[in-house]
Amino acid sequence: MKGNIKRIKIHIGGMTCASCQNKIERKLRNAAGVTEAKVSYSDGTADVAYDPEIISLKDINEIIEKLDYTVLSGNKKREHNTGRVIGILLIIISLYMLLQQSGILNLLVPSQLADSKMGYGMLFVIGLITSIHCIAMCGGINLSQCIPRGDVTEDEKSRFSTFGPAFLYNFGRVISYTVIGFLLGFVGLLLGGGTDAGLPTMLQGILKLAAGIFMVITGINMLGIFPWLRRLQPRMPETFARKIGMQKSKSKSPLVVGLLNGLMPCGPLQSMQIVALASGNPFTGALSMLLFSLGTLPLMLGLGTIVSALGKKFTRKVMVVGAVLVVVLGLAMFSQGGSLSGLFQSGIASNVVSGSSSGGENIQVVDGEQVVNSTLSSGQYPNITVQAGIPVKWVIDAPKGSINGCNNKMIIRDFGIECSLKTGKNVIEFTPTETGNIRYSCWMGMIRGNITVTESGSTPDTSVNSDSTTGPAPAGYTIPTDTVAAAVKSTDEQGLEMQEVTIELTDTGFSPAVVIVQANLEVKWNIVNKSSKAGEGVQLLVPTYGSQVDLLEGENPLYFYPDVSFDFSDGESAFYGYVKVVDDISTADIPAIKAEAGQFETLIWPPDTFIAADSGASCH
Repeated sequence: MKGNIKRIKIHIGGMTCASCQNKIERKLRNAAGVTEAKVSYSDGTADVAYDPEIISLKDINEIIEKLDYTVLSGNKKREHNTGRVIGILLIIISLYMLLQQSGILNLLVPSQLADSKMGYGMLFVIGLITSIHCIAMCGGINLSQCIPRGDVTEDEKSRFSTFGPAFLYNFGRVISYTVIGFLLGFVGLLLGGGTDAGLPTMLQGILKLAAGIFMVITGINMLGIFPWLRRLQPRMPETFARKIGMQKSKSKSPLVVGLLNGLMPCGPLQSMQIVALASGNPFTGALSMLLFSLGTLPLMLGLGTIVSALGKKFTRKVMVVGAVLVVVLGLAMFSQGGSLSGLFQSGIASNVVSGSSSGGENIQVVDGEQVVNSTLSSGQYPNITVQAGIPVKWVIDAPKGSINGCNNKMIIRDFGIECSLKTGKNVIEFTPTETGNIRYSCWMGMIRGNITVTESGSTPDTSVNSDSTTGPAPAGYTIPTDTVAAAVKSTDEQGLEMQEVTIELTDTGFSPAVVIVQANLEVKWNIVNKSSKAGEGVQLLVPTYGSQVDLLEGENPLYFYPDVSFDFSDGESAFYGYVKVVDDISTADIPAIKAEAGQFETLIWPPDTFIAADSGASCH
């Protein structure tokens, strides 16, 4: 008999996760005549040994296709629809950018779950969206538990007996998810040292990065556009997964099957489990998973009554929609995790050259302490300028209605500050030790601001320190006035009015070298660095504000709130330019401005004009 056993490798299309692998493998092994079956989700294949006298290859293929998978043959094994791949990627990118710009992703993707103000209702929405994946992966299981048993008597066919199996199955899932969330939150608490603060913010961000990566990989694998990514799909040990699958198939209790469902290998579920871990609180982890599981109920409860009416074509379309949404949510989670961990912040945040900003700041030195006053707005954080080496007392006034689920916690990683804002006066204290730009963000990593630190010893009004040990020397450079760049009004991401202007830096200087901006309106000043020394490091010096900014190769967006005119130069004081602040650009006297810039005395300022000088920080 052994000599009659044949072996064949079958290529299978349509597998979206490890559960598909287990389902096909279990079905094949239970088929009469199949002596051995090994299915690989990573490779998209099934190695089958069978007795052709009992079962034919055609019968084996039919078993696979009845499970709603495709048996590939010939060129179909390597077939790739490039147009489909490009189209799906364009849809994902466009949808992500649209939701990101609209601010919807800020609400849909959870961040530090230990914060009671984060809006837990959004976790329900995530469960609702990702439950489309649940239908694709767990639909057959769910349907089998939602249909009443054949041995039910006529008297038992009441409304509850019809609905009961579906209720028990999903009730089991909710219990399982919630308990796992509690256990993971407890593990997070232990990792955080057992304190109420939970996990450190950076670790939370890293975990969120991992959750985002898992969701993106899951979504792409559901779409089947990059088969090689299947090898990176997170999954539980194969032996453990097989045992759970066997227990589920043997159990006749919908409640038990639902309980075991929480242990299934599921990308979105595992991503949310990582977020529960990041909460660092067992009760928060349990609540987050509870709300996520409740979000999956509407589609899962309705599946038993509507799935029979849905054709395979419609189901596949639903699958594609769900997969795209899973990828988009994963990208958002990845982006926010990067900001929260600080890994991407330097590449996202813009530089700032400013003595004040759109937050309504004013600075005074009182008893040797810099007192900075700002006003919080609902959609943005203030940018401030302070001096190095002098303690800072930053008073942020939060008017009623200005605090929301996004901006309620401010994180300044460089000073180790996590400040939960409240309506009224909020005080943040720290001592900056180095000049430069310090990026900070909200706890979700979406709203960002900048703290510009100038050199120690500059006067409170941000003018240059007149007591510098060595005074400035004449540069002998005449600012070119052949062309002028006037700022153009636009709006920022929050829809607030601002102005934009662009100049270039080349090996021959700034072009245009004269810039005109309107007073008291935030400026986005974009300097395009085309210098041959761009790769070696080029700096922009603004002595009026004592500011020194590194210019990267290409575009460098700088933001400031203009109040006085000022000159600027490159780090070597080889080239200069002039920013003229006027009340109204439309009525600006261009010839007079050119004459003023051309006659401006350019100076070479000593290094200590732009250089800084331990730091305690607090928030209350």
